[in-house]
Order: sequence, then C-alpha cells, then structure tokens
Amino acid sequence: MFSAPRSYAISKSEILRYQVHGTGPLKLVLIHGLASRSECWTDLLPLFPEDRYTVYLLDLLGSGESSKPANADYSIPAHAVRVLEFLEHASLRGAALVGHSMGGAIVLMAAIEAQRAGQPGLLGAIVVMAGPGFIQRLPLMAEIFQSSLAAKLFVALYAPDAWIKIGLRAAYYDQRLVDREHIARYAPCYRDRDAKRALVETCRQLVPPAPDQIASAYPSLRLPVLLLWGRHDRIVPLSQGERLDAVLPDSRLVVLEACGHNPMEERPEETFRVIDQFIGGLS
Repeated sequence: MFSAPRSYAISKSEILRYQVHGTGPLKLVLIHGLASRSECWTDLLPLFPEDRYTVYLLDLLGSGESSKPANADYSIPAHAVRVLEFLEHASLRGAALVGHSMGGAIVLMAAIEAQRAGQPGLLGAIVVMAGPGFIQRLPLMAEIFQSSLAAKLFVALYAPDAWIKIGLRAAYYDQRLVDREHIARYAPCYRDRDAKRALVETCRQLVPPAPDQIASAYPSLRLPVLLLWGRHDRIVPLSQGERLDAVLPDSRLVVLEACGHNPMEERPEETFRVIDQFIGGLS
C-alpha cells in the first residue's frame, strides 16, 4: 500500500522522506504526531480514492525514514517551517495539511507562519486532529525526559513492548487495539537509537517560546480549519478543540463518539468521511 519513499533534502543533515498515494486533483499532506511515523495512517490511507486525491505522507525530521541529526531544532515552529518548505518543493501550493496530535500543533503553526510571511494562499486548509493549540500538561514521556538520566537510559536501553503498550492504552478508547499489529507500527520509534535520541530532543522542545503570542494569532487566520476530536481523548482533551473552535474565525469542530486520541486508527471510516466532506466543501 505504501509507495517507495522519496526524499527532500533541506540540508546535508536534514532530509525529509515522504510517500505519495494516488494521482487525484485534491492534494493532502498527512503529518503524524509525537513518537509516531507515517505508518499511523495505515487504516485511513486506502479510503482516499486514488483518482480524487493525491495524498502525501510526510515523516517529520527525527521520525520514520527521515534523517535524525543530532542537535537539530526539533521544536514545533522549526517543524512548521520545514513543512512549508516541503510544500514549496513539491509544488503543493493550496494543499490541505492534516496533522495529528503534535502534527496538529505543527499545521496550526504552519498556517501562522505562512500568514506572517505574506503567503496565506500557500495552504488551502488545515485539519487539526486532536492537536494541542494551547499549553497543557506535557505527556508523561516528555515529563520523564526532562531528567537527563532518564533520557540517557531510554536511549541506551532496549524498549520492551510493555513500554509501547502504556502509550497505546492511553491513546485508544478501544483497548482491543493494543495488539501486536499496532505495537509494531510504533515500535521503531522506541527501538532505533537515533529515533530515540530525536524523540528525547523533541519532547524537550515541545513547549514553544512565547506560546501566548502563538495563541493570539489564531483569530487572524484566514483559512478553513477542521477540528476533529475523539470524545474520550485522554491525551489532548476535547476542551482543546472547543477552545480552538471558539477563537478560529473559520473553523468546524467534529467530535467522534467512542473514540480516543487516534481517530484515524479507531474510527478510520468516520474520519475519512469527515475529512472528505470538509475538503469537498472547499471547492
């Protein structure tokens, strides 16, 4: 199902890998979250008709097949700038960005950066899927990695399945999904040494500088925004989506019942229908 990865070199050390699915006129870029990679879209991707959509699956720097340089800037603003550079590189002006979890924060930041740069048309729309738009308590993993000793041990030691299960149990409303297949999707994020080092650095840079300035820019965003949340999200609560919906001028909040933090895995058909209706309504 996944195509051969392609590469975009921002610099010698920063190389983004991505895959392309379909050849349709509607352009989507899917951006994963923290401790994740493009495989998180495995259930959602085949639902996009190939003759209607061209879907780009982007691995963020430090994740998946992308490079994982030491001492890189893994902050949300830096990821957002790289995403905008990727859109220019791939001639995707006017495409819609779909971001999950941390990826949702990145697409919000990308929209702000595009507007600040005088390029509001670079993005056609954004979909924020369970993405934090405001400061909240850090994920447990990020809190743990504030300790240098804990971070060093995580990078040095083998991560058993039990570690991965803890994260998935927090993410999924349907605990039956905490199975061998889903563990395998996320295991490389916890097993590859360079990926672990990049994950630690990302966790340490999760809180952006001047978060109040970022939030103050939301009312000025002039593009359609879909906010998609699971009712039972225990990682980024629904209140985040409600707050965003209250301040974004052109937003729509959709809540999926019996769903946790990963709608694309727990409710892929519903997630596709909501995104498809949103994208279809833009033309």
